[in-house]
Amino acid sequence: MAGSRGDSNISAKEKEKRMSTYDTALSMARQGQKVELRTMPATESGVLKTLLAHPLVQPHILLRQGASSPHAYLDKLAARMLHAADPCALHAGIYALEQQELIGTVSLQNWNRYENKAVLGYLLNPLWWGRGLATEAVGLLLDYSFQELGLLRAEGRCRGDNLRSERVMIKNGLTLERVLPMPGSPSDVMKVFTLLHN
Repeated sequence: MAGSRGDSNISAKEKEKRMSTYDTALSMARQGQKVELRTMPATESGVLKTLLAHPLVQPHILLRQGASSPHAYLDKLAARMLHAADPCALHAGIYALEQQELIGTVSLQNWNRYENKAVLGYLLNPLWWGRGLATEAVGLLLDYSFQELGLLRAEGRCRGDNLRSERVMIKNGLTLERVLPMPGSPSDVMKVFTLLHN
């Protein structure tokens, strides 16, 4: 094979694929009208764990992950989110501009950099529900993912009765693609929404 494999001979897109998750997270700070997305410092560990353990938030996290030990799983999840330890995920904190406090997270999960697809993840402190903040945060992440990371397909999932989460996705252009049975819960379903980059 002729030529060298140095950085000067690879495309910008290939460099992005080789960029570490941590470097990518550091470059993704984005500001909207109500919220800002940015990396979460390790000092936010307590706030993040409290958010993940909130009784209105926790069931959705554990349901998706199928965790058997909630506390251990949430501790491990918080550590992965704060330290960019998962190469197939990108997590950012959602900060309210008016108070500059961590109020939620938004992420790309199961991020396949070679097929340019990922699953959206997001959660918001229930004290901030109903203000359009999750919708704006997801929009900021989608814009960054499609424009800067080369993402071609985003998928979002929610329980059948999670109308708030469903509205967040619909307002950001995702459309219902399929409905799946929920493992271990014959009366519940998982709705899967998708958005393709034009």
